[in-house]
Amino acid sequence: MRRIALGLGVAVALAAHAAPEPPVTTPTAAEIASLEHARDKRPADGERRGALALAYYRYARAAFDRHELPAYEDYLARAIKEWVEMLRIDPENPEPHIYMGIASAYQGRIEETLESLQNARVLEPRSPVAYTNIAETLIYMGRDAREVETWLSRGERMGANPAIVELNFCLLRWRDGDTASAARRFNTAAKLDPSVVEVWNEAPVSKPIRAFTDLTEYCCGSPACGPYLERACQKSELEVARREVPEETVLRELRIEMERRRELERIYQKRKDLDIRVSKPDDEATPPATPASPAAEPQAKEPPQ
Repeated sequence: MRRIALGLGVAVALAAHAAPEPPVTTPTAAEIASLEHARDKRPADGERRGALALAYYRYARAAFDRHELPAYEDYLARAIKEWVEMLRIDPENPEPHIYMGIASAYQGRIEETLESLQNARVLEPRSPVAYTNIAETLIYMGRDAREVETWLSRGERMGANPAIVELNFCLLRWRDGDTASAARRFNTAAKLDPSVVEVWNEAPVSKPIRAFTDLTEYCCGSPACGPYLERACQKSELEVARREVPEETVLRELRIEMERRRELERIYQKRKDLDIRVSKPDDEATPPATPASPAAEPQAKEPPQ
């Protein structure tokens, strides 16, 4: 999913002429402590909670990449809790729904991703962020190209970053077997805004993506992309990387997800006027189909100083 810019708690797309955001990095212990202190001073400030939630999530992702699974589970739960608290403060804020959708996509819960993004669109129908991310989600889900293009067109009309639109067209064309068109779309996106391929699912890419072949190698080698575009990876003769996690971690993710649904259900039961969709916590839920590794889990670690 694409990185988003935030202002006053409302998700907005980066305009082509906007100043670039600072690069995404893993937060340090000092940075997290500072954000926690700011939240504790003003716990009803949703913007402060959002900044802390994002720091928690970025640390969780880095911990996962380091195979520090207890730390990943811990900080993922913290991030989800802060996003839920943001919605308790302001149920009309679309930002937490965007980020919870990103988190679900990384776990292989693509249906929950779509639900979260649709909720963000309902809350902020003029923001292009939800439209372009919905389009990307539909690409991953294998939906018809015309449906994807419709959502991208809507995003364009709302003022979406043209580079993000082009990158989604790149993924769509690659998925559907037109690698020549995909490469042209990538080149256009990279010229318009190189930063759109510096981050995937709110984590920095492992190495620079400067060419279409770099993009395909990264996508197929990342659990945040490859499993969703497996057929395209096979045609490109690239091996697909999957999230290999112990069953205990998968079950912990599931518990975090069910608690998230329960809390959102409580919040939106009081605001039925908002027409927010929350899959009921008692719906039958199973872990996503990801290979499990029998490797022993290391102990949780604190963020680096």
